[in-house]
Amino acid sequence: MQKMSGLDLQFAVAELALLSGKRIAKIRRTDEGIFLFKIGDRELLFEPGVRLHLTMQSLKAADSPDGFTAFLRKNFEGKTADGIRQHGNDRILEITTRSKERLVFELFRKGDLIAVGEDGRIAACLQKEEAGGRKIAKGEKYEYPKATPFEIRAPKKAAFLVQTGGKGEPLSFSLDAEKGGREFPSFSDALDFYYANQTRESEEEARARERLSGLEARLKSQEGALLKIGEERAQAKANGDAIWQELEEMDSLISLVREMKKAGKKDGEINAALSSRRAKLSGAEIEIGIGN
Repeated sequence: MQKMSGLDLQFAVAELALLSGKRIAKIRRTDEGIFLFKIGDRELLFEPGVRLHLTMQSLKAADSPDGFTAFLRKNFEGKTADGIRQHGNDRILEITTRSKERLVFELFRKGDLIAVGEDGRIAACLQKEEAGGRKIAKGEKYEYPKATPFEIRAPKKAAFLVQTGGKGEPLSFSLDAEKGGREFPSFSDALDFYYANQTRESEEEARARERLSGLEARLKSQEGALLKIGEERAQAKANGDAIWQELEEMDSLISLVREMKKAGKKDGEINAALSSRRAKLSGAEIEIGIGN
């Protein structure tokens, strides 16, 4: 399932401008962990680590709110969304209330939703985390992730598209008009269509996929090891064949030298005979591989 990028969030945030100045009427969370914020007469959907956009989907909230959702309801319902902005090019959206509290939506990694008080300290968070030099936990000062230099490349011509398969099933979404696909009047509509028609993995399917991925990685590793063993075996055979050929040649040269010595030949004559076979008599030893 495709996740939203920083560029995607940029276009989604542009559509959220109409929420500015509206009251946060209701906050809900589904059993699947999707947050729904009714702001004015529209609804903002946030799926941590995946997506954030306006929605027309009718999603059922959990029967009873968890502790975090109950905190959000108590502290943010009834307040006015005064400012809505993306932090730089990052996958971070902030909603600031008129009373200067903030809701920070983080889409990167597993995603997070952080309630920040007017003093800049974290009042509550969906996920506690300590990474990259910052700590996300109640009472800590909220810090943005360290900036990484990158440039968002916007398409030459933007369109709100969903690429579909042969049966009309959504395969991916895009903002690039050149890619083609089914066009929607807004990016939120395109995202609604894409995500509403995705088949979600069950926990069992996810575990099976992870096991399969592990087995494929192990198979690839074993294939690499077998290939290396095959190469080493071929090299060992080549070395053995070369040594055997050298031994046969040495036996032949020793026989030649013995015969010539028995016939009373001098060392110079013997070396003259050996030179054609790239060998040389040196004292009591025969050197081979001499010359070109």
